[in-house]
Amino acid sequence: MAGRAARRRVLLIGLDSADAELIERWSDDGTMPVFARLRREAAWRRLATTAEVMHVSAWPTLYTGVTPGHHGMYHAFQVRGGVHGIQRTEPQWCAQPPFWQALDSAGRRCVIFDAFMDYPLPGFKGRQILEYGTWTWFGEPGSTPLGLLGEIRRRFGAYPAPEHADQVEVPSDPLKFRDQLVAGARVKAEITRALMKEQDWDFLFVTFGEPHGAGHYLWHFEDTAYPLQAADASLRGKPLVRDVYAGVDRAIGAILEAADDNTTVIVTSGDGMGPNYSGCHLMPELLHRMDLFKGGGVGGDARKAPKSGFLQALRQAVPLGFRQRVTRCLPKPVRYRLGMKWVNSAIDWQQSQVYCVPNSNEGYFRVNLAGREPSGIVAPGTQYDEILGRLLEQLRALQSPANGARAAERVTLMDATYRGARRADLPDAVISWNAEARIVDALDNPSYGALRGKAGYQTSPFYTGNHRALAFALVRATNWNGFADAHRPDVLDIAPTILTLLGVDPPGRYEGRSWYRGQAGTA
Repeated sequence: MAGRAARRRVLLIGLDSADAELIERWSDDGTMPVFARLRREAAWRRLATTAEVMHVSAWPTLYTGVTPGHHGMYHAFQVRGGVHGIQRTEPQWCAQPPFWQALDSAGRRCVIFDAFMDYPLPGFKGRQILEYGTWTWFGEPGSTPLGLLGEIRRRFGAYPAPEHADQVEVPSDPLKFRDQLVAGARVKAEITRALMKEQDWDFLFVTFGEPHGAGHYLWHFEDTAYPLQAADASLRGKPLVRDVYAGVDRAIGAILEAADDNTTVIVTSGDGMGPNYSGCHLMPELLHRMDLFKGGGVGGDARKAPKSGFLQALRQAVPLGFRQRVTRCLPKPVRYRLGMKWVNSAIDWQQSQVYCVPNSNEGYFRVNLAGREPSGIVAPGTQYDEILGRLLEQLRALQSPANGARAAERVTLMDATYRGARRADLPDAVISWNAEARIVDALDNPSYGALRGKAGYQTSPFYTGNHRALAFALVRATNWNGFADAHRPDVLDIAPTILTLLGVDPPGRYEGRSWYRGQAGTA
C-alpha cells in the first residue's frame, strides 16, 4: 500500500463554458473563495482555444490533442462530407480518440465522469460514466461497466437539473433553475468524492456543466445592461449566474479535500460565457439578398417560398409553448429526427449555393459544393472561390445600427485555418461576432440594406448569454514548473501534459506540447 500511496495521480476538473473573466472577478471579490486560494497558490493562465472560431470544438480539441480539421467536431448540428443535409451531431463521429484511451492502453487506471461529448470506448478497461448530468446531452446515458451508472443513481439520485434539450426557453422559474444547477454541482462533487475513494485510479476526469446552463439562460438577470430584463422587478440584478459559480466553487473545494499531495490537479474550461449579441438569425436573409440562398423564412413573403418553406411556415404558425410541450413527450431520438427534418425542409437544395448550419453563437456558412454535398450545385475551384470571396466581403461590411460598430470580430475561412482529413465536415466560413456591436435584432450592410428580425434571445434556443472564447487552466502540483516559458498555453497542450505527467509518451499527431518538464510519473 505504501507504493500505491506514492503513485502519481492527475485529477482533471472540467468546467463547461465557465468564463475566465467571471472567475477572476468573483474570486477577487470573495464570491469564489476556493478559486481565490487556488489562484494564489497554484498556476493560473488564460488559454488559446479553438473556441475562438467554433466554440463546441474546444472540448474535442482538448481531448484529442488535435484541431478540428483532424477530429471534425464543432457543434450540436453538423454537415458531413458526402452525407445529405444537416444532422444532429453524434459523439462517435469524432475521428480521433480521447487521450484517456492512450492512458488506458498504457495501463493507467482511468475514471471518466460526464466528459462533454464523450462516447463508449470499445475495450476500455477503466470506468466511464456517460450523461449522468452533463446538462448538454449529446449521447445516451450509460457506463463502463454497465451497472455503474445505475448504482450511482441509486445511491445519489438522478441529476437535479433538466437537460439542455428540455431547457429551450428562458426558464419560467429562474430561481428554481438556479437552485437545480447548484444542487447538480453539489451532487456531482459527492459522486466524485466517492469515485476517488472507491475506485483505483491514476487519472480521474469530472466535468461540471452547470456554468453552461446558467450562462445561457440566467445571464440577463445579472446583467442590468442587457436589452431583455425580467418582467418581475424583484429579479432584476439578481446574481443568479454568480450563485451557480459559487456553488461550483464549493463543489470543487469538496473534491480537493479528498485529493492527496501526490495528485496533480488541473481545472480548465475550453471557452466562456458572456451576453448574447449574436446576429446568426439574420444571416439567412443576407444570403437570400445576395442570391445565394433559397428557402423558407427569407425574402419577406412566405407565398414565394418553396414547398419546404411552406412547411416551415406552417410549423411556425403553431404556438411555441404548445410545440415544446408536445415535443417533450417524445423520445429523444424522435425529437432529434423531427428537429432535423424541419431544419432541412427550410433549405431549397436545388437553388441554394450557400446555407447556414444552425447556430446561435458564431455564424456557420456551408457552400453547397458539387462532389462534397450529394446535391451540390457549386463547382469546385473558381466558382467556389468567387462565392466565398463575395461572402467574406459582405460579412466584413456588416455594421450595428445601434452604435455603428463593425459586427464581425473576425471572419474565418476554413481552408486557410483547419486542414486535415475531416476538413470536409467543417463549415467553409465562420463569422465571430463583435460583442461591442451589441447586436440584438438588427444589422446593416452597405450593399444589401437593413437586416431586421426578432431579437436573438427571441429565437431558438432563446439564449440571453452566449459563448465567448475566455478559456483558462489552473494547475496545482508539487514543484510545478509549467507555464515558465513564453509559450502561450493552449487547450491543445492539456492532453500531452496529462500523458507526460503519468509517464506516457504523447502521440506524434498531437499539435500541442506538454507544459510539464519534470520527471515522468510512474505507474
